[in-house]
This record gives sequence, C-alpha cells and structure tokens, in this order.
Amino acid sequence: MNPENKKEISELRQDPVGRDWVIISTGRAKRPGEYKSSTSPGQETPIEICPFEDPKRHGNEVVKSFSRKGESDWFVQVVNNKFPIAHGNACHLEEKRGPYSVQTQASGYHEVVITRDHRKSLAQMSVDEVEIVVGAYKSRYLDLEVKDCAKYILIFHNHGRDAGATISHPHSQILAIPYIPADVRRSLEGSANYHSERKRCVHCDILEWELKEKKRIIFENENFAALVPYVPKFSYEIRIIPKKHQPYFEEDGNTRDLAEALKVSLAKIFKGLNNVAYNFFIHTPPSDRNNEYDYYHWHMEINPRVNTWGGFELGTGGDVISVDPDEAAEYLRGIKI
Repeated sequence: MNPENKKEISELRQDPVGRDWVIISTGRAKRPGEYKSSTSPGQETPIEICPFEDPKRHGNEVVKSFSRKGESDWFVQVVNNKFPIAHGNACHLEEKRGPYSVQTQASGYHEVVITRDHRKSLAQMSVDEVEIVVGAYKSRYLDLEVKDCAKYILIFHNHGRDAGATISHPHSQILAIPYIPADVRRSLEGSANYHSERKRCVHCDILEWELKEKKRIIFENENFAALVPYVPKFSYEIRIIPKKHQPYFEEDGNTRDLAEALKVSLAKIFKGLNNVAYNFFIHTPPSDRNNEYDYYHWHMEINPRVNTWGGFELGTGGDVISVDPDEAAEYLRGIKI
C-alpha cells in the first residue's frame, strides 16, 4: 500500500499496566517538513513561506486576536492548529480492544498562539509585549475550559528545533484533552500527599525555603519568584512560582508581574546559554476548578534542552543532572539583560 494512501489514525489508547493514555495522531506527520535538515535553534523558516507570517492568508482559522495598547493591528493571533494532536468532542466513545481501552477519536482542542514579529522571541520582547501573550493564554484557557472533552489544558512553548519547534516563527500552543496526563497526575498526587501529611502546600514550603536560602533565586518581584530548583529535571531549569498560594493559573490576576518574571528568565537563558532550545509550560490543575485541588500551587517550568537522554534516563525515567543547581543559579543570576 502506498504510505500516502494509508488511513489516518486519531485516537487515544490506554496502557493497561501504567494506565497512561497515549495519543495516536498520524495526521501530525503531514506538518511542514522543509526544515528537517537542520537542528539548530537559530535556523530560520524562510519568511516568504512561513505559515505564521500572515496566518489567515495561509489558510489558518483565526480564533482570536490581541493588539498592543492604542493599536488596531494584531500583535498576538490565536489560530486553530491545522495539524492538531487532538480535535473534536467524541471523547465519550470508548471501546475495548483486547486488554486495551481505546477512545476512537483523540478528542480535544489544539490552538496556536502566534506573535507578530517573525524573528523576535519572547526573550527579546518587552514586558508589555510578553504581558499581551500571557493575557492571550489566560483568555483562551477560560474559553476552552468550559468545552466538552477539555478535562486538562496545557499551555506550552517550544523554542528551537531541538525543543520540537518545526517552524521558527515564535509561537506557543494550547492543547485541551479529555484526560489527565501521567506526569500531571503524579504531580497532583504528590502535592495532595504532602498536604495530607503536613497540612501545608508543598510549593509554598519550597518557595519559603528558597527565599530564605537565596542561593537559587535568579529573579523576584512582588508576586513571583524565578528559581533554579534544588531537584531539577534539566540543567539550568527555571521554575516561576507565585508567592501567594493560588491553585489555578487562570485565576491569578498578577499578569504583569508574571510577564516580567517570564521575560527576565527567558532573556537570561537566551543570553547566558547562547539562545539554546527550550520548552516552557504551565502546570495548573484540571479545568473543572472545584475545591478538590485547593492544595495545589500553579507554576511554570522552563527547561533548556542541554540534556541528552541516554539508556539510564530512558530505561528508568530518572534524570542525571550534570550542573550543580547552585552554580546554575549563580550563573543565570549574574547574566545582565
């Protein structure tokens, strides 16, 4: 059979051992492939064929636009992903195939958050501009959380080919799916267990200790602290944590202070690590917003892609960090932006 004539698969399959869901979405293979020859984070998608330079002209369905204050033209444009990981609202259609549970459509919603400038990354933007991006994240989260099949919503950003960005034009993504991913579930369970044992929020305790130690704080303002975690998953990892306990990202009203902490953190990585590829994402509870998750404390993770996973990491799920977190923090703290 000609591979191009194969039927596309878009479904969820659950591993009966770990109970984790996996999305099978073969349509993703049709994404633009002109840029596969280079893995450099600085490799630029040619502007004349960039699908994000003028999203509507390139056939992207625009969901919402956001402008700079006093301007009418768009600065951030949110579009439906043309090659979605998940789409539709058939999440209730589940069947058994041997020992496996299968949802016969990988339901959900997948949007792309595009910034106007073809070359200017978030690290190079002003705090005002990053605030517009963060505001777009919140706006779209609030619109998506009420939809069917949107049990969990992930906001994430890939910078550089090594971080999964096939198009260099700066953009973030928002993915709403009908299940709680494995890593998120473990984070929720760990936070709940800590709260049950100590009657305190684990992230509040972490932040209190870090603010007292001062060794790994790289930036702070009135409402947020950016730090290199004592137990990181990546070398030079940065976490941005609200100083006040708040379970839900979308309910946190300190958008400008978050924008400042994010801009400063990314600028330090951009300058200090020579524009290395990175991913960042927002950890927040499932989108039902009930009191069940009051123990949780939302936060952001920024993971520079300086690690290469080998057999130990892949075989165990464990991490080996080659840079002392104290030294990483000292280095990043000293980067002037």
